[in-house]
Amino acid sequence: MSNLFPHFPVFLDLTGRSVVLIGGDAGQAALARQMLAAGAGVTVFDVAPSDAMRAQAPPVRLKLRRWRGSDFKGASLVIAAAHEARTQRARLAAHAAQALFHQVETPEHSDIALGGVAGSGGLAIGVSAQGAPPALAEAVRARLEQALPLGLADFLDAAARARGEVERRIAPVSRDAFWSALGEAAFEAKLSGAAQWDAFIAAQIASAERAL
Repeated sequence: MSNLFPHFPVFLDLTGRSVVLIGGDAGQAALARQMLAAGAGVTVFDVAPSDAMRAQAPPVRLKLRRWRGSDFKGASLVIAAAHEARTQRARLAAHAAQALFHQVETPEHSDIALGGVAGSGGLAIGVSAQGAPPALAEAVRARLEQALPLGLADFLDAAARARGEVERRIAPVSRDAFWSALGEAAFEAKLSGAAQWDAFIAAQIASAERAL
């Protein structure tokens, strides 16, 4: 991995978890939408939130006051707006609550790098561009998602269903090579629908088994 981007990509499961946003500007409102879409419960602290943030309450829990350290109890992630002045206090309070901390446009004060996700079915591709404007990173994410082949989600679902059959019929030493070859073949197959992909993978398993 290049030292130009020294972060290891990790996906957070925020389903049913609490996310706290410090600041309610338009940029934070966009983050609130993303966190809600990921299944998180979102609480925002701002004495004068933007109209974009007010429009999201509810389901966003909007607190019209400054944050206190006790507000982070139970949170998994705390995200501060770029203009938040009490950065160090916020980070220490987040860590005391065992939460990850991120400040927008301030990687040196952040535990993680936030990004977008280009996805299809069970496939998720993380997109993060340190220092780039968020709108530009979003444009790249959207373009990558458009480039994913049609039918890819059905293929990944079929591959998950076939996993047990592969483990039963393909020797452990050959499985990684089988899955790699199957992935390459899938991009050329241009199939759609569960039945077509199930049949395609079954044929690939049979062919690989005969070659052993």
